[in-house]
Amino acid sequence: MATSPVSTTGPLFQAGGLASGLDTTSIVNSIITADSAAMLQVQKQQAAYSVQISTLATLTSKLQALQSATDGLATAGLAPIRADSTYADFSATGSAPAEGSYTVQVATMAQAAKMRSTTFSSAQDPNALGLTGNLQFSIDGVTSPSTAINMTGMSLSAVAEAINQKVPQVTAAVVYTGSAYALSVTRKSTGYSTTQAGALQVIGGAGLSLQTIQQAQNASLKVDNLQVTSQSNTITNAIPGVSLTLHGQSDVATNVNFATDTSSSASGIKGFITAYNDVVTLLSSQLRPDPSLAATNNPLAGTNLLTIEHDMQSWLSTKVNGSGAVQTITDLNVSLQDDGTLALDKLPHGNTFAEAIAADPSGANKLFTTTKTGIAALVDALVQRQTEPSSVTLSDGSTLSVDGGLEGETTLLQNSTTALDDTVNYWQVYLDNERTRLTSEFTAMESTVATLNTTANYLNQLFYSSSSNTYKTTSNG
Repeated sequence: MATSPVSTTGPLFQAGGLASGLDTTSIVNSIITADSAAMLQVQKQQAAYSVQISTLATLTSKLQALQSATDGLATAGLAPIRADSTYADFSATGSAPAEGSYTVQVATMAQAAKMRSTTFSSAQDPNALGLTGNLQFSIDGVTSPSTAINMTGMSLSAVAEAINQKVPQVTAAVVYTGSAYALSVTRKSTGYSTTQAGALQVIGGAGLSLQTIQQAQNASLKVDNLQVTSQSNTITNAIPGVSLTLHGQSDVATNVNFATDTSSSASGIKGFITAYNDVVTLLSSQLRPDPSLAATNNPLAGTNLLTIEHDMQSWLSTKVNGSGAVQTITDLNVSLQDDGTLALDKLPHGNTFAEAIAADPSGANKLFTTTKTGIAALVDALVQRQTEPSSVTLSDGSTLSVDGGLEGETTLLQNSTTALDDTVNYWQVYLDNERTRLTSEFTAMESTVATLNTTANYLNQLFYSSSSNTYKTTSNG
């Protein structure tokens, strides 16, 4: 009797459940992603530190901008007393201590001593000069041995270069006349402190034949008929608080009137208010952040920021002047708003800003120009405390350099970020090794599965071949 062949829906032999169709790459990635959680948390903390470091840098920049806004006011005040005109022979800058007039008469301007050599056919060929020996210069009777130049075998250009390198008080250059070359030497500073002839002298230098072509000259002028002499064309001590810069020497007496300049007052106070408000706005965003944004903005810790805010608010009540209509900055009708910023003439409580300046310009000036207690001095002190190192004397008499407040916070955050780098590096190595290990194990598994599948295929083929032969033998019998 014939038997029926075996009926099956699949191979008889197989590696159950371990087929090579598994997406091992996705499996490895999922495991690594899960294991990366700790490292990602550390990197998130580093990102938060980075935001805080950036915020500290911005705050430092805004404080320095506030300092810059008060630097000009520290010198001239809100209502400077300036020259009310321009003049042909000189310019007058700065702020006089009081309104008044002066006569200025410029007789001579300061000029620098100059020397020039004989001419030569070449600037580059040493043979065209045949120089030997040393070259030195005496400046106001002083000669430094370190400035001696051995000219032997030098070209004219080489001598000029050596002078510029070794003699800091002069400049040297090779000039071309159109047919020949000469060495020109000019003293950097004008005037002289000893004698006119002694301002610039040459020692040695045989072969160059350096000769004086312009004598040194000091500036000479009269201020209210008082004789003033200066080595420079900028005179800072003839009129208190004023610099005279000479441009000409007509020797004609010129009347200079100094009057209060209120036109610049508004721009000066507005510049201060703008810079002040920029700092306050940033402080407020850190001390009182929007709850919906605080998690992503990573605001700074508030202790030092509160100190800065308190110090700035105290300036408004600081009584700089003991008398007069303007004693504090609020007397200029500068008011504090609910958000901590300042406003000008928003809520007049008496005189407007312009009226206050007109009523007491001297008091308005002193608000910023007074040393130690003036607004500009207080701003400088705050910025220095926050951005510059200071020295602290210890009990044993030694000194210790301490970072400024914001500078110190920045350093701490930078150190914390660097310290976390080690943790990130550890996790990165671990994850790389874990990925390598998992990939290796899955590769080995796939190799085993492939071997098992090959064996299963062989056994299946062998079985079906044997079954087929048995069926044929039975049928034929």
